[in-house]
Amino acid sequence: MAVGVDIITGHGRCESAEFDAPQPPEDIHNIYFWTNGFTVNDGPFRSFVNPANASFLKSIKNSDCPSELEPADKRSKVNVNLIQKKEKYPEPVKQAAPFQGGGKTLGTPSDNSTPPDATAAVAASSTETASKTVTVKIWFVDGSRIVARFNTSHTIADVRAFIDTRRPGEGSDYTLQAGFPPKPLDDLTRTIEEAGIANSVIIQKV
Repeated sequence: MAVGVDIITGHGRCESAEFDAPQPPEDIHNIYFWTNGFTVNDGPFRSFVNPANASFLKSIKNSDCPSELEPADKRSKVNVNLIQKKEKYPEPVKQAAPFQGGGKTLGTPSDNSTPPDATAAVAASSTETASKTVTVKIWFVDGSRIVARFNTSHTIADVRAFIDTRRPGEGSDYTLQAGFPPKPLDDLTRTIEEAGIANSVIIQKV
C-alpha cells in the first residue's frame, strides 16, 4: 500500500484498491520524528537504532504504509501525518510510588510501643548526650591546679568524685566553693549548669 509522503514533512494517504460506497471513515495517524527516535500517535518512544523498528522505518522511507497502521477493513482510508521535531523526545515525569506501609488508627496502641520507663530512660540519655562540654578549673588545697572537662548535666557530686579519683587517700572531708565572694557548693544534686560554675573556678577548702 503506497503512501505519497516525504519522510520528514508533509502528510500522505494510504488507500485501498476498492472504493465501494459508502466509504468508511478515515484512519488518521500522527508520526512524530524526534532527533533520537519517533513516536506513533500517543504511543511509547521508539528508537531509530532498535532493530524491531527497522521494518516500520523502511516502509516510511519507501512511502509505503507500515503494516501495523493498515486498517482491518481494506476499504478504509489511512491518513499518515509525518511531523518533524528538532529536539530529543522528552522523558515522561516519573510519579512517586504510593506509600505501601501498614496504616494505624490514631489512638490505637502499638504492639511494639516503648514502655513509659524505657521512654524516660531514652529521653534522659538523649539529654545527657546533647549537653555541652565545659571546663572547670579546680584549685586544690595544696595550691596545685587542674583543668577538668565536664558536661553541663554533671552534678557537684560528680565533681567531688573526680577530685577523689585524682587525689586518692586525702579523704573527703573538704568543701568546694565557687563564685565571688566564694560560696559553698553544698547541694551535691545540683548540676554544673544549675550551680552556674561552667567555665569557672572551684576552690577546695578543708
